Amino acid sequence: MTVLRAFVRERLGGLMNFGFNSNVKVGNAMCHVQTEDRGPTHPFLDTVVYMAGRVIYKRSTSYKQFALGLDENVLAEKLHERLAQQHREVIADLENGAIPIETQTKPQPDARNAAAPGGLDLRLTNPKNWFVAGNVIFEIELREKNSDQPVGDASVEALLESDKQRIPCAAAQTEAEGRATLKFPMPMNATEGSSLVIRAMDGSRSGELRFKLKAKAPKPVSQ
Repeated sequence: MTVLRAFVRERLGGLMNFGFNSNVKVGNAMCHVQTEDRGPTHPFLDTVVYMAGRVIYKRSTSYKQFALGLDENVLAEKLHERLAQQHREVIADLENGAIPIETQTKPQPDARNAAAPGGLDLRLTNPKNWFVAGNVIFEIELREKNSDQPVGDASVEALLESDKQRIPCAAAQTEAEGRATLKFPMPMNATEGSSLVIRAMDGSRSGELRFKLKAKAPKPVSQ
């Protein structure tokens, strides 16, 4: 059975940001489907499917042209309808097999091999001040491995890897300059030996950084 839960994000530019979360069982696998409106500064309706903490599918729909000329209240209502429809469509595609999933978790690359030829080079630009007042702030820069060109509109996410579990912490899209910020409270279950993982995806290309947490001063050591 699909469990649907709606959530409301912060108000941006006068518009309330809506979203939906669902857990969907496909065969023996459990998938988490999250759909949200990124807001006026990034007018996209994004649906991301997670399995065991990994992003396995993403659907993004722009509403920039659709929003032109619409009253704020009308726009909010129409966007909520479109958001719910896209969420339902992705769930239906999962359940009928239109979106293939891998039931076996593949080994994930570490920071040394994440930037494979033709892949993505994921960089942390604030390694000395990423932890402030109990909050994790990852300033990310994403570039193409071969050309060093910035990669915009790519998905980046932060995960906590603890006791063989991957817990999503934050997600964002890179700007045209290839930059993004991931900010979230340090998870309560982060313990010595846990790892914070930053992943980026752009189509079939991906990049990853992994940081192991120390017991005392919370300063990561890149592997």
